[in-house]
Amino acid sequence: MRIETSPHLVLEVVGRELTDGIAVARPVHRRRQYLWGLPAMLLTALLVVPMVWTFGWALDANVPIVGNFRALFMDPAALRAAWHSLVWVAIALALIVFGYCVAVLSQHVGRLWRLLLYVLILPFGVSAVVSGAVFRLIFDPNPERGMVSAILGRGATWLGPDLIWWVLASAFAWSWLGFVVVLFRAGLDSAGGEKFRLGRLRLPKAGPVTAIVVLTVLVAAIRVFDLVLIAAPGSTQDDVVVVGLQWWRMTTRSADTGGPAALAVLLFAVVATLSVTGMRAMRASNRIDPAPVSIADRRVTRWSGPLVGSVGLVWFMPVVVLVMTAFHSPESAGTAGFWRFEGFGLGSFVEAGATWLWPAVAGSFLIAGLATALVLMAAVPFAYLLTWVVPRRVSRVVTGLLAILAVAPVQMYAGPLGAAIAELGFAGARAPLALVHAAAGLPFATLVLRTAFLAAPARNGRPALDLMWRLGPYRSTLIAAGVLEFLLVWNDFIVGFLISGQGASPVALLVWGEGRQFATAAGTVTAAAVVSALVPVTLLLVTWRRVVAGLTGGIEP
Repeated sequence: MRIETSPHLVLEVVGRELTDGIAVARPVHRRRQYLWGLPAMLLTALLVVPMVWTFGWALDANVPIVGNFRALFMDPAALRAAWHSLVWVAIALALIVFGYCVAVLSQHVGRLWRLLLYVLILPFGVSAVVSGAVFRLIFDPNPERGMVSAILGRGATWLGPDLIWWVLASAFAWSWLGFVVVLFRAGLDSAGGEKFRLGRLRLPKAGPVTAIVVLTVLVAAIRVFDLVLIAAPGSTQDDVVVVGLQWWRMTTRSADTGGPAALAVLLFAVVATLSVTGMRAMRASNRIDPAPVSIADRRVTRWSGPLVGSVGLVWFMPVVVLVMTAFHSPESAGTAGFWRFEGFGLGSFVEAGATWLWPAVAGSFLIAGLATALVLMAAVPFAYLLTWVVPRRVSRVVTGLLAILAVAPVQMYAGPLGAAIAELGFAGARAPLALVHAAAGLPFATLVLRTAFLAAPARNGRPALDLMWRLGPYRSTLIAAGVLEFLLVWNDFIVGFLISGQGASPVALLVWGEGRQFATAAGTVTAAAVVSALVPVTLLLVTWRRVVAGLTGGIEP
């Protein structure tokens, strides 16, 4: 197996040996073929131009060349937010290690793995806004409403400054553990029992999928925003504020653009540095030791079933809490726990549906569908050009730029784009929001699809596209790119919130709006969350095996 590397980041993983003899095609009408990349270049410009603008704001000519950056390092609020973002990095690393352990244990549970796969992956289709709302219910300090407080028999200040980190970390882990475990398990199955050394330890090798897991989870942690905004009450948000949230506060409390721009640039630099460091460390420790499984492994096997089954039960409980709370009337959902049958019925669904729910769902369908179509229409020809037409050196440079754009935080382009959209009178419109989503999703989709083209069978120095389409892994790559883009856009909060505002009314934004009065709106919030989660969760459960195969080069879980 090999990893396709870029000059800056490693984002391309192929789960099989690449076809020998791949060569850059030299068609007669190359200039005409370059036109295929025009849609992708236009979408890329939609990100690059505002990012350059943000750099310009950060280096404001009216202040010393590093004045905005120096002010950040002297701002206690910014430093506190930076420290909290580093805490999230530690949480992500702990989750990756835990997910790897669960994946190793899952190899010894037989048929239980099939059930566990769907239980763990289900939360990945749920938005961070919904996840935050569920865990606010679970950790409600009132024993009459909160499950944890009821089990302990007393009310603890779970949402206070001392314990709120446990709530946030639990919600993040619930959303991401399935992604980590399933990809690690696919990598372990493909490695055939190979081991790597980590100090004195010999551990099962997960292979190139480690790159996808490390990058994705680390970037998700450092860019966390909406989870903090809805799960942490306003009185405790200062104790968990992160860089992204601090950026939003700075933009809303002052007309100054230099300070928020400098903070966005620093966040961008941290994300890129973490990605590079994580991938280099992974590659440095990727020393193979094909030793047989040790006796210690067989002792662990005995406990694998109970341990993995316990994880599955714990991960399924938030789903029960969400659904059961939604099937209570708005009045009873706000005063009694989900386990009580007083007020059981469809009242919360009726109330949410009578006002804002169904228009929001329709808006999310429109935005997610349009963005996904635009991404695939632009990414497929662009990936083909980068693989088979563009000179190799140019392809490596462009791939490196795409890798950087793929991890760029929204704050790097939200300010200029939001101002431009408002100036043009499109604030709250859905089509511009879908266009921004397509621009943000294009880099990752192109990198994934380019991996498929790299592994395509060649015929006379050119890809055999007919054969490529008939082979399952290449269809899986296209499905993976489309499904992930649809899920990310459907569950998005931050792009719509920072760029277009609530006027665009995707469902995640309106769930958050209702959740600001959480004590009185728990019923309608959970009812809307259940409805909004049905589409992405169903899509994910139906296509997940293809999605994993598309991301890992044909390895199905």
